[in-house]
Amino acid sequence: MKTISVYTSFLVLLSILQSSCNNASNKASKTAGAEKTLGQFVGNDSDNPSLYLYLADTHETDSSVIYLAKSLHETDTVGLQIEVSKNIPAGVGADGNPDEKDGFKNGVIKFSTIGRPSDAFVQALSKAYKSPVEGGMTTSPILPLVFSSNKQPVDLSKNSTYSFKLFLSNRAGAEAEAFAILDLYRRLFELKARDTSQFDRLVSAFQEPQ
Repeated sequence: MKTISVYTSFLVLLSILQSSCNNASNKASKTAGAEKTLGQFVGNDSDNPSLYLYLADTHETDSSVIYLAKSLHETDTVGLQIEVSKNIPAGVGADGNPDEKDGFKNGVIKFSTIGRPSDAFVQALSKAYKSPVEGGMTTSPILPLVFSSNKQPVDLSKNSTYSFKLFLSNRAGAEAEAFAILDLYRRLFELKARDTSQFDRLVSAFQEPQ
């Protein structure tokens, strides 16, 4: 009986050890997968590069979806919080013309700091746009005027791609103009300045006032 008992105990211990190893392996695999999914912040080497943030986590409220958006810039993790309203109407009519009444909305997209990654985001933005900056991201929410460049209302419950034009207040000049794409298929948020004249203004829009 003692032999059976010892043998049974050994099997139980072996099972526990195997389970622990498998759990550790699974955790490592998930971590490795997450790191692989986190792409690079700067998407190309053009004079006006596209900038990408991966939608790493999602939280839903009654009126909006909040995305924790992150990416890698060199060896740093950069990111911010992007809150998108569930109530963004189509901004382009069936005839292809802008809807001047409902196409422009204030506050339907909101950017907020998540601390150190957001400070790193401002530094990465500064490098991408060759616009030197000191300090990190503003602690005040950023609420651009948003034009919905879509022929249908935004439906955040579906895997779709939506385009917007953003107008952001800043301290460097007139409103900074940028194009944004929310790609729910690839879980990406793309930001691109209208042109190189917007670089200083865009950096200023996200920067903590000095």
